[in-house]
Amino acid sequence: MFQSRRQQAQQQVDTLSNQLQTIQKDLDKALNEYKEIVDKRKITEQQIEANTEILEKTEAALAERSRILNKRMRDIYKNGQISYLDVLLGANDFSDFATRVEILKRVIRQDINLITTVQAERNLILEKREQLVRDKAAVVELEKAAEDKQQVIAQRKKERATLLASAVQERDESEREYQNLLEESRRIEEMLRRRGSTTTESAGSTGSMLWPIQGEITSPYGWRTHPIFGTQRYHSGIDIAGDYGDPIKAADGGIVSDASWWSGYGNMVVIDHGGNIQTLYGHCSQLLVSEGQHVSKGQVIALVGATGYATGPHLHFEVRQNGSPVDPMGYLP
Repeated sequence: MFQSRRQQAQQQVDTLSNQLQTIQKDLDKALNEYKEIVDKRKITEQQIEANTEILEKTEAALAERSRILNKRMRDIYKNGQISYLDVLLGANDFSDFATRVEILKRVIRQDINLITTVQAERNLILEKREQLVRDKAAVVELEKAAEDKQQVIAQRKKERATLLASAVQERDESEREYQNLLEESRRIEEMLRRRGSTTTESAGSTGSMLWPIQGEITSPYGWRTHPIFGTQRYHSGIDIAGDYGDPIKAADGGIVSDASWWSGYGNMVVIDHGGNIQTLYGHCSQLLVSEGQHVSKGQVIALVGATGYATGPHLHFEVRQNGSPVDPMGYLP
């Protein structure tokens, strides 16, 4: 029984362990990706902030340049190009004329440079605005990606929490079943001691035992380490593999001490062989004998099943001496 449960429990542990490892890897990956996204978002926000500052300064400079240029253009429009000729013709002498020519050149160059600067700054503003729009769009995408990663993380955490809760529940249920089975084993021991034992002759014992079913021993007698929790667990008999409905034979002749339901053992038969020796047959699907009935060696007394604390069909077989479990292998051929 415990060996079958051990194997299935081990498979469950292996599966659970693999799932947890996979989830943890995915969780770590999601967290790293989320951190990268957050970092990129911060950098983008800093760039947007810088671009906004540049844009504000450029717009202010553009406004000032535009004001100067507009004033210049108004003056030109008001005075016309003849104003330049009037300036030249009003010179007192050649030196004054040359000076006025140089001044006009500088004014013209300044007007041209001012127009060029305004155009360049206007283009810069447009470029910065376009970049700002692209940056904002990128931030939106980063935010969406970050949100998706957060959802992945939340889902992974939920899955892990569910698995951990399931493992805790399995641990608690396994521990309760084990303690219940120990208590039932003690109760059976007390029952057998209280009832006493018949003589060998009246029990019909031959003094030797046969295998109650033919099959592989899936869990031996004695103490072993629990596959999940690492604690020491005691197995009071041997588990013999079988199929549903396989006939279970009396290991030796005797009198049926008990044939009833015990929650941990399921449908169970106990045979007293005399000389303070009893055998127990647990997890039966059907009982074919009743308490007080005389049975002979090899007689079919029950059918293999998986009742009680069992995860699959098998026979839990015990040999007891004065009610206490002993190693069945010391009695079987």
